[in-house]
Amino acid sequence: MKVLVAGAGAMARKHIDAYRKIEDVEVAGIVNRPGKRASALIKEYEDLRLWDSLEKAVEDTKATILSVCLPTALHPETSIQAMQLGLHVVTEKPIALTLEEGQRMIETARQTGRKFTVVFNRRFNTVWEESQKRLPSLGSPLVYGVQEIRSVRPKLAMHSRSGNGGPVVDCAVHDFDLLLHLWGKPRSVFASGQIFGSNKPSLASIRDLAIDTAHISLEFDQGHKAYIFYGWGFPEGATYWQYREFLGPDGILRLMGEFGEEIQQFRHEGIVETIRGLHENGHERVLRLFVEAVKGRGEVPVTGEEALEATRISLAALRSIETGKTEIL
Repeated sequence: MKVLVAGAGAMARKHIDAYRKIEDVEVAGIVNRPGKRASALIKEYEDLRLWDSLEKAVEDTKATILSVCLPTALHPETSIQAMQLGLHVVTEKPIALTLEEGQRMIETARQTGRKFTVVFNRRFNTVWEESQKRLPSLGSPLVYGVQEIRSVRPKLAMHSRSGNGGPVVDCAVHDFDLLLHLWGKPRSVFASGQIFGSNKPSLASIRDLAIDTAHISLEFDQGHKAYIFYGWGFPEGATYWQYREFLGPDGILRLMGEFGEEIQQFRHEGIVETIRGLHENGHERVLRLFVEAVKGRGEVPVTGEEALEATRISLAALRSIETGKTEIL
């Protein structure tokens, strides 16, 4: 089974490396405009070819799957074109910048009969599975908290409203996907936000800076709540900190590290248990499951509808920031 990858950045590398671990799958090459990044990727993976036309790449390789690893603004056009050319499509999260575009992608998959999935890799990491097993021991209701602090992102499109949408769209969808999977649809969202990157020289070329620093509060049924903080506009450099935690009347479960590869559980008896070495590449699991689905051996790991719901919450949070009002979901 031959695969093409659209894009030449860090996500493209993750997809290439993941596919190479799947039996009977060959990465035929990448589709990207010529340039330094594409040239570096081709040099790194010497057996790959580069095309600047998806249609020509499909014609030359007879590929079956396309992985879309491009800025979010390009997900709809690229995914729809690929499905119309007969390819099954994997796209990085979020599905799209608008609900209308995301719905068009879902409808195209339905009309063409192509398999379609969105990479929400965190739900497929080993640490998440371990956390789910431990959550009942915390009691109920639960509070989910997130703090993610980063310096200005090296990929500047991530700071553009029309490129990737900023962290509320580009990254908080991970948390929304996890919570939708765990607690179902939230009842409401309230958010406030600022643009900390507005005075950073490296972002001077971005004319439509997205909200890069946001507090987001969600309320769910059964009393569960989520308090999410993202900050991507801090001074350039190595600034980085993140954790995710669940708090309940009988304890705390904290996920530490860039990928949450360590769990700390604080029990009501005063016992602290640390579980390490849980990191498993969720990208590998998602892509392996998708390949199996294409072969007719199961369902896609994440449906387009699931991905669209996570984006729906992101857009509601941005509306709340604009209006200062709570959004009922």
